[in-house]
Amino acid sequence: MEEGIGMSLEIKGLCKSFGDNVIFSDFDISFEEGVITCILGPSGCGKTTLLNIIGGLVEPDGGTFSGFGGKRFSYVFQEPRLLPWKTVRGNIEFVLDPSLSPSERTSKADELIRRVELDGFADHYPSQLSGGMCQRVSIARAFACPSDIILMDEPLSGLDYALKRNLMVWFSQIWEKDRRTVIFVTHDESEARLLGNSTYVFSQAPVKIVSGRIP
Repeated sequence: MEEGIGMSLEIKGLCKSFGDNVIFSDFDISFEEGVITCILGPSGCGKTTLLNIIGGLVEPDGGTFSGFGGKRFSYVFQEPRLLPWKTVRGNIEFVLDPSLSPSERTSKADELIRRVELDGFADHYPSQLSGGMCQRVSIARAFACPSDIILMDEPLSGLDYALKRNLMVWFSQIWEKDRRTVIFVTHDESEARLLGNSTYVFSQAPVKIVSGRIP
């Protein structure tokens, strides 16, 4: 993969197949840095595969990548994936820059806990929290990680509308104070329109961008 640097992140000529199942064939896409870009499409259309390729978890079969060199990534998954043996504060501190002093780590973690409105739960373990509360910790942890790009893989799937909307509000509030590049995949149009600065709509695989870029 070739690397470059610019104000946007670009993928050109992406190819990826799993056996006879072609997911991407000569596929192009770009992402503006410092904004939230949503990828909208049906289940199985390659959204998660693209995230995993971008994050380095899956090797592409071909393609050139510009602007990704040296970038650090953090993830928010559909399941919170918190460390069960660590508290809320411990989960957040776990991904902080190791050069921070103990007092700085606690201060940073507690600030993020306040932003997702989990004051009073810093010493609770994941098993003591609801699913929505655990996902709030995941959002806080993604911003605690010293990353350049946050990859979000349908993190609101399965949640009721009220909780989903609140999570988007909490996420947006943190992002406004710490504007990372965010790539958010979903099959829910309302999530894309409420959260995204722009949205790509994917077809079923082999993936095509079926309606351009929606403001």
